Amino acid sequence: MVSSRIINLSMSALALLGSATLFFAVASCSSSVAPSTVRAEDGAKATSEETDPDFIVPDGTPDEINEFVEKLKKKRPKFANRQEFIDYTVKAQRAIITAGDKILKQDTTEKIAASAAEMKLGALTMLASGSIEDYPQQAMEAVTKLKADERPAVVKVANQFWNDIRIFNAATMTPEARKELVKELVDAVTESKFSRESLGAATRLGDVLASKEKTEEAGQLYDRLALAASESSDAKFQKNAERFESIARRMRLPGQFMSLEGKVLSGGELDWASYRGKVVLVDFWATWCGPCIAELPNVKENYKKYHDKGFDVVGISLDQARDKLDKFVEKEELPWTQLYDEVVQKGEGWNHPMARFYGINAIPAAILLDKEGKVVSMAARGEELPKLLEKLLGK
Repeated sequence: MVSSRIINLSMSALALLGSATLFFAVASCSSSVAPSTVRAEDGAKATSEETDPDFIVPDGTPDEINEFVEKLKKKRPKFANRQEFIDYTVKAQRAIITAGDKILKQDTTEKIAASAAEMKLGALTMLASGSIEDYPQQAMEAVTKLKADERPAVVKVANQFWNDIRIFNAATMTPEARKELVKELVDAVTESKFSRESLGAATRLGDVLASKEKTEEAGQLYDRLALAASESSDAKFQKNAERFESIARRMRLPGQFMSLEGKVLSGGELDWASYRGKVVLVDFWATWCGPCIAELPNVKENYKKYHDKGFDVVGISLDQARDKLDKFVEKEELPWTQLYDEVVQKGEGWNHPMARFYGINAIPAAILLDKEGKVVSMAARGEELPKLLEKLLGK
């Protein structure tokens, strides 16, 4: 879920508040122990930069404008809540876009112009990644224009952003255009022999399609990646085929039945059939995952409120050591079933059969099923969980 390419696109534009990776983030832990970024649905609206002195970009030379941007990046304001953080960051990125525009309009060196293009496109990409207002479209218009710039260094920068910005606009493309984009990115993976950059672009497209409820198209993308991996002459790439197949399976879960099995922490095997008729939260988590622990009070509160109405939870721990998990469950008095397979997970928590079966690569992964056993949400966390439970079970 987090894109190292996006996060590192332009540190001059993105390294705001000392931690660009937090922008629009509901943090999570991945199998590579990286944070995970999700699409913002807050619809954050910032007040006009022109009326806020902190965000008024001065007229001046490129050096003077860059000095303003550097000072903006070094500010460390305190926020009362997440929304204030989002609003501030949106306004700051808008100011950086304006700064880039002011430099690009000047008669300056090609190197300075390229740096300004990177600054502008980096900020636009950041806002586009959060689906803020019409920024995906604005980013598309900007990168298209800069690709036609007469300065080769500016064109080179635009080309570096081209795929990412198209990816963030994928949901508004025609089905034919999306299909062509999928083919192009998967072909790039094959041609580059599964380079990190090409594979990252393809998987980001899959995430965007899934987040926009185009789950079948996301599944088809991973089907193609699985096929490409299986046909590779390199054994290490062939091993990825199973992982891609698993992710494709997860992408297609919304609206479908979810199978679940495994060893229960307290002993025996899970009786999944006994959960039919209940609304169930399937929670992939671990004791070492900060965001997972932060979400626990919310799960506990809703379990207490809705359990008697038919709500239950099945936790799937991705811990490496059983003793730590046992102690944590006892200390926190977690009343719901926990799945854990000590035989395959000792030393490698991500090896849980269900995590492998569904291609889980970031936690918490909170999947909510209705009474029929069909998946109704792939991100039943935070405020979303009680909203869904009220809809499914009443107040």
